[in-house]
Amino acid sequence: MRPLLITVGSRGDVQQFLALARGLLAAGHRPVLAAPRRFEPLATRHGVEFVPLYDEMLELQNTVKGQGVRAAITAARSVRPMVRRLLDDQAALTARPADVVVYHPKSLGGPYVAEKLGVPAFAGLLIPLYVPTSAFPSPIVPVRPPGPLNRASWRIAAAIEAPYRSVIRTWRAEALGLRDGFVPMAELVRTGNVLHAWSPHLLPAPADWPDSARPIGFWTMPADDTWAPPERLARFLDEGEPPVYVGFGSSTTGDPDVLTATVLEGVRLAGRRAVLATGWGALRPGADADDVLVMEEAPHDWLLPRVAVAVHHGGVGTAAAALRAGVPQVVRPFVGDQPFWASRLHRLGVAPEPLRGRLTAARLAAAIEKAAELAPAARVSAGHLGAEDGVATAVARIAAAS
Repeated sequence: MRPLLITVGSRGDVQQFLALARGLLAAGHRPVLAAPRRFEPLATRHGVEFVPLYDEMLELQNTVKGQGVRAAITAARSVRPMVRRLLDDQAALTARPADVVVYHPKSLGGPYVAEKLGVPAFAGLLIPLYVPTSAFPSPIVPVRPPGPLNRASWRIAAAIEAPYRSVIRTWRAEALGLRDGFVPMAELVRTGNVLHAWSPHLLPAPADWPDSARPIGFWTMPADDTWAPPERLARFLDEGEPPVYVGFGSSTTGDPDVLTATVLEGVRLAGRRAVLATGWGALRPGADADDVLVMEEAPHDWLLPRVAVAVHHGGVGTAAAALRAGVPQVVRPFVGDQPFWASRLHRLGVAPEPLRGRLTAARLAAAIEKAAELAPAARVSAGHLGAEDGVATAVARIAAAS
């Protein structure tokens, strides 16, 4: 096969598509990954053919991150030239031969590229977004609605997409020559082929989903055997009991100094050492101490199996890494789908109740102590994830359709 994979977004969005590309390559296929140009070195390092896409949209995402659905919709209305540039880059992909297209809905153009090529299309979803259910509300709804409104809440994904539709419709006609039969993205995903790339152990399919929508497992990159920890990290881990990992990924906060001080006090109240990953700025970089090591980031697949508890923001990528590592978790969600995954981890028994609202050192210390008691359940969950292979299942589904 010659699969074309199209994704747009942060590293979390791209890395899972890269994992799928690697799986396709290992199965003897010839995948091409189209993604924001800044990720070309990452794809090249893994031997995957790469086509760069316009990536100024990433800067826009960074600007509105954490400001809610209304900010996202307002921003969408102000960036039509950016959207058109991104879509034009995707239109150029139709000059390449492809047998199937797998796209992230953030790409906006993925299903229409497949339509122009006349090949099957699969939506690759890393969180549930478009297939409605009465069992739970859409993960991106900012407030939990009453149960009878669960299914209606799934319309929010279509509302976020709606400001782009006139640009997409015009581009589809002008750049692809598809002047009739326009169908919005939300409807295409809901009624088409979908690959739900998360573990059914974490979130099983609700009873009102079709079999084709059942989750198939995370798309996980193999461990990077070439990565070696900095000497100071290796030494810190060797010098005492496994520490607590604290990292909030791409989340941001209005006062990183206060959050950092609260985290350090909470870890020390719990009698623990800590590795702090500052990420995109939720935590303030600072000097190491005898009981604290501060760094920007480290590969989760290497670090998390070496810690006692993982404290994080509830992003599904970090949650998946901690589940695979068999480490109990403490979740302080910030925005978007993070509260949803925080609740799922608590229900699974690998995390105490999420730390919503104002975070205090005492609350964090208590949560760390409760999480440590859940280590046996975390190890059991790791066994379940170890038996899943979301990439292999996706490769088989794609091959069967093309």
